[in-house]
Amino acid sequence: MDDSVNGHSGRDGRAERWRQHRAARREEFLDATFRALNEHGPDVTMADIAREARVAKPRLYRYFADKEDLFDAVAERTLRILWERLLPALNTYGEPRAIVRTALAAYVGLVDEYPNVVRFLVGSHFIDRSWEADPVVDNGRKVASLLAGLFAENLRSFSGDAGGAEPWAHAVVGAVAAATEWWLESESMTRDQVIDYLTPFVWGAIDGALRSEGIVLDADQPISLANLVGR
Repeated sequence: MDDSVNGHSGRDGRAERWRQHRAARREEFLDATFRALNEHGPDVTMADIAREARVAKPRLYRYFADKEDLFDAVAERTLRILWERLLPALNTYGEPRAIVRTALAAYVGLVDEYPNVVRFLVGSHFIDRSWEADPVVDNGRKVASLLAGLFAENLRSFSGDAGGAEPWAHAVVGAVAAATEWWLESESMTRDQVIDYLTPFVWGAIDGALRSEGIVLDADQPISLANLVGR
């Protein structure tokens, strides 16, 4: 066998092992970051994170290019957790209003479980960047895009105009995010209470939007979004 081929294969194997090691270590350091946020709050520092990870601060920079890279990784993990909870809530057969409540419970539950992570992402001074480059804003766009797809598919299935899907989706996501941030800071009611208040508001907005296109869904008549979410 050609030695050059063996050499190339060996280099590829080492590169893959390093990639796997790097990915695993990044996840471990993200675990430490979440723990440090839980202990120190949204104003956590790289030194706090390094102490929680039990490594010298320069070691973090072997796996994260800079603070922005770490911040982006926290945002990405948070979105991944949200997808894991939100998609099963949508990928179900049930009453439309109940589906809305389950989806809201997934999001509000995430905020309730990781309050300092959310505060870190939306209001800390850990990094300084423009609004356009903010990964939190980008996460919101991704959630709105999913919701817009659901709106558009339902509108088209009833021969409606899907032009409003994008603004409606972004309006719903923005309203829920604003209300949840208010609740996080005010702590004026329980998680179940805020979900109970948001459910009729969000369902009412969706119902009103659909009705504007001549589409009437019975809030108590089960439907399936499984095929739509899976696309």
